[in-house]
Amino acid sequence: MIGLAELFTKLALSTSLMIGILLVLVSNSPVSSSLCQLISVTSTYPHEATSNQQIQVSTTIAGSCVSDGEDYFSVRADLVDKLANSTISSNSVPIGYNARNFSVTVENIAVTPPLNVTWPLEIDVYVTEAGGVMGKYLLTVDNATIQVGTTPMPEFHVAPNLVISITLLATLLAIRRERLESVKNH
Repeated sequence: MIGLAELFTKLALSTSLMIGILLVLVSNSPVSSSLCQLISVTSTYPHEATSNQQIQVSTTIAGSCVSDGEDYFSVRADLVDKLANSTISSNSVPIGYNARNFSVTVENIAVTPPLNVTWPLEIDVYVTEAGGVMGKYLLTVDNATIQVGTTPMPEFHVAPNLVISITLLATLLAIRRERLESVKNH
């Protein structure tokens, strides 16, 4: 007759063995996924703008995906304000069912900040396979910088005592010069 402890040990061993076999089977199963390679990501945008101005950022994405014609591909570009650390514009453009060689342009519209600032932007690009196992599976980042308003002039912060001292010194030098000239003329 088998004792309760021995039965529990055999049950634990068999369960561990079955879990181990399942893990080996699952890890060796083939996984199919689409792969894309981007050839280029270029963005055009105004390098200077006024505050509260509506601007357009155009991002052209060229690439190639392994495509069997069954899944639908698209590209999404997110415009991220790096000062506020937030997405300010997002837009998608379809590639279609054949994504072997593609070149698409995504247009994003945004409004510049209400102050004079050097405005850093990030353009996040995603290639999406609709119906695919992976969903969004490719991210590329491009950076842009727009000067909003005029370039600020550097400010010189001077202590008032220094300004008073320099003014006093200049006045004393001017008085001395006047005295020397009046002595020379007499």
